[in-house]
Amino acid sequence: MSARRTYGSLRKMASGGWQARYTGPDGKRRNIGVYMTQAEADGALAMVLSDVHHGTYRAPDLGAVMFGDYARRWLTRQTNLAPRTRALYGRLLQSWLLAEHEVSDSWAGARVVCLDRYEVRALSEGLVGEWYSAVVDHARRRAQARAEGASNRGDAVEARAWAQAHGLDVKPTGRLSPKVLEAWQRAGRPRVSEAGQLGHTAGATQAAQAYRLLRTICTQLVRERMLPANPCQIRGAGHVRAAERVPATVEQVEALAGLMPPRYRAAVLVAAWSGLRASELFALQRKHVDLHRGTVRVERALIEIPGQPISYGQTKSESGRRTVHLPRGAAAALAEHLGTFTGPGANALVFATEHGAPLHSGPRTKMFTRAREAVGRPDLRWHDLRHTGATLAAAGGETLPELQKRLGHSTVRAALIYQHATADADQRLAERLSELEQARNVVSLAVRTAG
Repeated sequence: MSARRTYGSLRKMASGGWQARYTGPDGKRRNIGVYMTQAEADGALAMVLSDVHHGTYRAPDLGAVMFGDYARRWLTRQTNLAPRTRALYGRLLQSWLLAEHEVSDSWAGARVVCLDRYEVRALSEGLVGEWYSAVVDHARRRAQARAEGASNRGDAVEARAWAQAHGLDVKPTGRLSPKVLEAWQRAGRPRVSEAGQLGHTAGATQAAQAYRLLRTICTQLVRERMLPANPCQIRGAGHVRAAERVPATVEQVEALAGLMPPRYRAAVLVAAWSGLRASELFALQRKHVDLHRGTVRVERALIEIPGQPISYGQTKSESGRRTVHLPRGAAAALAEHLGTFTGPGANALVFATEHGAPLHSGPRTKMFTRAREAVGRPDLRWHDLRHTGATLAAAGGETLPELQKRLGHSTVRAALIYQHATADADQRLAERLSELEQARNVVSLAVRTAG
């Protein structure tokens, strides 16, 4: 016996139960299940009809595709990604989302988690949680290995820092004498710097980037009705609380520039006083510099992707296309550099190698590392010169919109980072007001005494 419905049917089974079936919006006939009573089967059909009516219906075979296959196709469909972003997503997919990661369980022991082995519809909060835990652990172990490798390779840096701390006459850069190295070794090879030491956030950036990418892909899966809800629900997993960066002082910037090879000294000064990103600075051409006005025009960015030749593309955002005025000292250094090191053509790179080629980040980092160690700031990165420029601009009284425009930020939020400099200025203002207040009290006391 069967009972027809406009959207499905019920059939009495030999077992006494009732089988519910329906025709979905895609025209496919499907079974819902067998129920003890006709009323229960009828209720199941009613729920299907409700989902169809409200637009929440999901065919049960949706999501029957391997996650790895879907993720790779998803990346190829993202046509609006910048080249570096696309390359980053590709690395995250291979190294974190689709790779095998071991997770330890106090009950079940160690086992391997690999999202590439699961169908899309199998993604759940529990599976994502296991994967994320394994990724965090793996990322930290990788960061530890890198730190230990850097520590082993940094003997010369440690020996130089030890020698300087003990008053030995050593040059800030260059090869150390055998006597200094021997003395350091006899002292037990002490580690003066923090190389090889890890903070509590080691590896967190990689894990957060991987989690954000997974969440983005799952958001699209929800839109396509392949998942009922996004399984990425770990609070704070996509965020990293970055360590506070201490910008270089004006004196340190001058010292850093002096320790760089002459060809790149002006690059340090311009970076620190303009706030340009490294990709913007090393993409500048002679035609982008106006020495009469003391400005540089940012119109493009250098793109460096591992395994590919250097190329040029658009700035990080439309706001990145801007004109930046330089203070007189930095403008003078840039003018001297143009006359000494930059090629004659309008398209010649301002900061380039001896052959006029773009400077790779590897050699630049190596030069800058030697300089920062010599000035006692091993924590500085080249990008911190941008932070220095932003802080100096904020200290100079620039408003948030002015900072936003100067730095090429698409939102005011990023410029807020540098407002601690404004807070310092406000403190100095309060101190001056206190001095005025004290002077007023002295005058009032003198008047009362005279009276």
